[in-house]
Amino acid sequence: MKFNSEPGAWPDEKHLFNDDHQHRGPCMTSPHVLPVISSNFGYFGQIPCDFAKRFNHPHMTAPRFFGSYLSTFILILGPMLPSHAQFPSNTTPTYDEIISAYEAIAAGHEKTTKLMEFGQTDALVPLHVLVIDAHGEFTPSSANAHEQVVCLIINGIHPGEPAGINASITFAEERASNPNDNVVYVIVPVYNIGGALNRNSYSRYNQNGPEEYGFRGNAKNLDLNRDFIKCDSRNALSFTRLFQMWKPHVFLDTHTSNGADYQPTMTLLSTFPEKMVPMQASFLEREMVPALFEGMAKRGEPMLPYVHLSGKTPEDGLMAFTDYPRYGSGYAALFNTLSFLTEAHMLKPFDRRVEATLEFLHVLDAFVADRHKVIRELKTIADKQTASEREFDVLWQVSDEVDSLLFAGYEAVFDSTPSGLLLFHYDRGRPYEKNVPYRSHHVAYGRTKLPKYYVVPGAWREVIERLEANDIDMRVLEKDTIIQVMTDYVAHYETLDPPFEGHYLHHNTGTTQRRMDLTFHAGDRLIPTDQVGNRYLAYTLDSKSADSFFNWNFFDSILRKKEYVSPYLFEETANEILRRNRPLRDNFEALKGMDPEFAKDSWAQMNYILDNSTLAESEYMRIPVYRVE
Repeated sequence: MKFNSEPGAWPDEKHLFNDDHQHRGPCMTSPHVLPVISSNFGYFGQIPCDFAKRFNHPHMTAPRFFGSYLSTFILILGPMLPSHAQFPSNTTPTYDEIISAYEAIAAGHEKTTKLMEFGQTDALVPLHVLVIDAHGEFTPSSANAHEQVVCLIINGIHPGEPAGINASITFAEERASNPNDNVVYVIVPVYNIGGALNRNSYSRYNQNGPEEYGFRGNAKNLDLNRDFIKCDSRNALSFTRLFQMWKPHVFLDTHTSNGADYQPTMTLLSTFPEKMVPMQASFLEREMVPALFEGMAKRGEPMLPYVHLSGKTPEDGLMAFTDYPRYGSGYAALFNTLSFLTEAHMLKPFDRRVEATLEFLHVLDAFVADRHKVIRELKTIADKQTASEREFDVLWQVSDEVDSLLFAGYEAVFDSTPSGLLLFHYDRGRPYEKNVPYRSHHVAYGRTKLPKYYVVPGAWREVIERLEANDIDMRVLEKDTIIQVMTDYVAHYETLDPPFEGHYLHHNTGTTQRRMDLTFHAGDRLIPTDQVGNRYLAYTLDSKSADSFFNWNFFDSILRKKEYVSPYLFEETANEILRRNRPLRDNFEALKGMDPEFAKDSWAQMNYILDNSTLAESEYMRIPVYRVE
């Protein structure tokens, strides 16, 4: 896949799809077409037609074609419909209705909006992106030329949490009609298309509406909000390329909560600032986040920080959330993007969740427009500092330091059940506002130092593909070359069981280092560490990082030997090794004295001697990420 060679230009769309891309067929071109049909004439979106079959698209449905032929009629009706009334209050649109709504917005505002297809997804349906640009140029290079802030919004990463889907349609209509000169919006209408197509009325067990919604897992049953580093899905690779092309200043991911009950409709998670460049962290923590909370309160939508409990109920205390880069907000922060996640409260009526999400979009819009110069300048400074930084904290935990937070909640009432279990519920007849313990800070407990260069052999194409997607500068070796490198050998690790998101995820990984002269081959990659992606390199290439490529199993083939010895054949060689290596012999005898099982296990003894000799497999346990100091 190759992008247009012009820096910052949109890719040539014919290169963005695999051979299995399927044409969507004709689409509606006028505002509010689908809402009128869907709301007043029933769910025609579920009726297949011969036209759909002719265009060979698995999700094309009848109203798409009705809209195409009735566009003149609907153009008259469209402007009469207020944007917030597009869909009944307890419904969220189907995937086809969502895309039709965005097609209508783009068709009605050609000078300020452009709807594009960007890359494939696991559902074999392309990812759609709406760009809103007051200057009508729709490229990252033009946004830079006009000194605009780029704000990237994704919706429907969990399609069962669709408040942001509805709210963003209205927000896109508003901004398309009245674009902001200082902000370019890049909106993904639905990120998890496979989940959006898998509609039901029951998988969100604890949620109040809407009547139907999508499913959390995507077409491969992946949780896409755990996929931003490993990129198992086509969705994630497409998003990564989109993100790296636009390099947004602000990122927002819209969600609905799970868990406790409380009074406000909206909660907000911002990426934790301790991992960011200090000037940008200070701006986020001291200016931007307080302004967003204040702005929501002024609009009658008081917010709480994301409710991450440290006990059973909020009164037991709250704690900050550690958004490692497997999550969208954590991934965006690797590249000095101010990142947020909204969580509308699951038990509030759906229309209230939509309203609260829309209000947050308004508040964010006003702040970003007002402070666009500062936001741009801080990212420029942060990018330069990141490119020159050589040490990064990569392991984090919530601090034991306890603050207090004024929390608007409901009393938890504990009841004994006949089985003797102690359960509780929240009594909405007993609201309260009180200070609760709040551990709001993070501290680092693992740090990595970048070398001058990394070397990654070309054989590890899955890793190289992800580095390329993340716009990491790499130089291809043109000929075989011997390079002195520092290598990491796995000393210990633990593995989750059962698997997590398709992987037996490693953790608590430790390594030992050896300096070696190794031959690298033409096609291997040399990666300099003087680039904006330095923090990404630290988090993915250092094996101890929670989201390293090693921990996500990209290198698991190194964890097993490829050759073994037969004790009766190797015994003579082993004795010669011990005779020539006195320290090894002493350690060997000491181990036999301490470990009775080892003392009577000839296989274990021969392998111990082999592994600690010059005959050992050098590839065994050696992580294929090498450092040139």
